[in-house]
Amino acid sequence: MKRRQFLAGALAGTAISTLDWLRFFRSFGVPGTAKELGIAEAAAAELNTTPHFLIYWFQEGGWDGYSLFNPVHTPNDATRSIPTGTLNPTPGWSQHRYRPKNYGTSPLNPPRTSGNIQYGYLAEDGVSLFPDVAVVSSHNGNTFHSGGRWDYHYGRYSASLSGQRQANERTVMQAFCEAYGNGYLLPHLSWHRWLSDGELSIPSYPEGTGYYEKLGPVHAHTVYGKTPADMRNRLMSLGSVAQGQRSARIREFTDNLQANLLAEKNGESVRAFASALTIHKALTGGATVEINPQTLFTDATLRAEFGITTADETTEAASINGNPARSKETPNTNVQALMTYEMMTKGLSIGFFIENRGLRLFDTHRDRRYIMNNQGQADQLNNMRKNLWAPLKTLVAKLKATQYGTSGKSFFDFTTIALASEMGRTISGDVAAILANSGLSDTQKYDEIMAQDCCQHWRVSSVAFLGGTVRGNTQFGRVGSVSLEGIPMMPDGTLDPAYDPDTGLLVSGRTKNANSFVSDPGHVYSTALYLSGLDPVALRAAGKGKNDRPPMTFVKKP
Repeated sequence: MKRRQFLAGALAGTAISTLDWLRFFRSFGVPGTAKELGIAEAAAAELNTTPHFLIYWFQEGGWDGYSLFNPVHTPNDATRSIPTGTLNPTPGWSQHRYRPKNYGTSPLNPPRTSGNIQYGYLAEDGVSLFPDVAVVSSHNGNTFHSGGRWDYHYGRYSASLSGQRQANERTVMQAFCEAYGNGYLLPHLSWHRWLSDGELSIPSYPEGTGYYEKLGPVHAHTVYGKTPADMRNRLMSLGSVAQGQRSARIREFTDNLQANLLAEKNGESVRAFASALTIHKALTGGATVEINPQTLFTDATLRAEFGITTADETTEAASINGNPARSKETPNTNVQALMTYEMMTKGLSIGFFIENRGLRLFDTHRDRRYIMNNQGQADQLNNMRKNLWAPLKTLVAKLKATQYGTSGKSFFDFTTIALASEMGRTISGDVAAILANSGLSDTQKYDEIMAQDCCQHWRVSSVAFLGGTVRGNTQFGRVGSVSLEGIPMMPDGTLDPAYDPDTGLLVSGRTKNANSFVSDPGHVYSTALYLSGLDPVALRAAGKGKNDRPPMTFVKKP
């Protein structure tokens, strides 16, 4: 392909991306004189605004929120001695509350308070982060795995998971990277595989349905991070790619290079040009600090800090609901965190969706018979330590210790992190329908009571934010000790005064305030963008996402 043919590729009028420039440099060299390249760097510096980074850290499967950030303290009725066959113990089966075995003793302590945050034992390992954390304890997820994961990506609005995605839909990461990602090589990295979830069979969810990677401009599209080896291979292959259409604006830009570098109207292309120039130099050994893809993610000191073993870099597969085994093609979260740190600090990526490797790792279903025999629910403590707190604390420490350029500020100052799971889990089971079933004998009723799942999917959950713009050491909302439901919040983050702040029940004679709400994944979507300097309402109006929930503005620093 001739240079002019390459430059005359279609799609005039769109901004030139960093990847387009890099491919062009690899094929035809860097255009311009030393003076012009200096102008490029200067122009890009003038155009360079505050950097932004966004990380979602997602515990797939459903964490035990009642032992985490929407803590309640209850008896552990799994320890009660109840004669076999008893249908109506005191208190009744429906009033029993089941907690993990040994709940109430160290390290499974009852709720504690650190600063302004009340938390359950599953958050104990994250207490050192609390000065930077804002917790939202009045929060509802989704009781359907695939639906919950979809909600946290896309927000809340009227949509069908299996429907064809529309041009105005965006995941939160796609919306973020569309706004900020044009000057980066691989802006949007995600370590989830949507089709790993059993409900989403490939024949039922063809291209363009379910979670769709290719919404918005190319620089917003999802790139699956996969393993360190996969990412190294991807970066090493970028230089040899010279295919596909190119904008006619590249020809116009290079033919009038100096004028275009100085023209403010070409700001996005200038930033992309300068970024590509830096990356090109690094990849070809022309920079002071080389980015050598072959050595990325191999630094022994970094690997030790993140506690990485060879086994952490492997992937897993599992059969879900009788569907064929699927792999997320993702390493353990400590590896994802290390990759995030290096891709971020080397100027290659800005948006990251980290998710635990094990399929439905936190999906800890247990029937009443198991719970009573075990004297408690399954405990998620070790999974939380390994998949969230240990790697997250290391990542935050590294970001805080790494200065962004010559700004005098750290990468953490420019980063927003959201912690979430698609759902919480129940700690009880209602047996009223079983006892009322006249078609069952007493023996059958008892067997059904024992077979009842008392650690099911549950909407009551919680989320947390941390980062440079987050109002740290704060907690908004709470779960009622009697209602076990999130207490609605007012628009300023205070509790709706119509509810008892302890029990969570409506005060006699009061009615819910029309403006109070319990947050959901759509609020998280908008809040993450808001904390990152974007206006989610304006983005929706511009056709860049359909999420209709407002941001929780009270989470941001005043």
